[in-house]
Amino acid sequence: MTGKEIAAGAVAGVILAAAAHSTVAGTAHATLTAANPPTAATGAAAKAIAYARAQLGKPYIWGGTGPNGYDCSGLVYEAYASAGVSIPRTSQTQWAALPHIPASQVQPGDLVFFPGSDGTWSAPGHVALVISATQMEQAYATGTPIEVSPLNGDGAGGIVGYARP
Repeated sequence: MTGKEIAAGAVAGVILAAAAHSTVAGTAHATLTAANPPTAATGAAAKAIAYARAQLGKPYIWGGTGPNGYDCSGLVYEAYASAGVSIPRTSQTQWAALPHIPASQVQPGDLVFFPGSDGTWSAPGHVALVISATQMEQAYATGTPIEVSPLNGDGAGGIVGYARP
């Protein structure tokens, strides 16, 4: 698959905006309606998603920032760097520094945070890139290659919240 095909697939894969199917801290996620229509990723978000999609299948490497492997925050850090956007390096500092957004306003390109195995609800240990209303891309853990997963908190301790670079 060429870079153009990967980018086209990434853009096509993000036509839907994020809607919810889980609960964040007791607040139900919004669903897509006429008042909350799907939104396609544009600009830096589309570029970040295209970069991340090109990394699918590469190994999880703790502390990794590419090009041969990534950890969760290294993947989103490099994805946004490729789009010309500077964000902090770790999931904890990303959560602390980036503006938080309600689940009802999540769009492709936003970041979704989880407590993870080494974090907390106030300092999340895991982050993934929202790529559609129902999917995220993540570098999950050692032994699991970079993958597209359902956008939910299964296996990562629940969704802490969302932020927009």
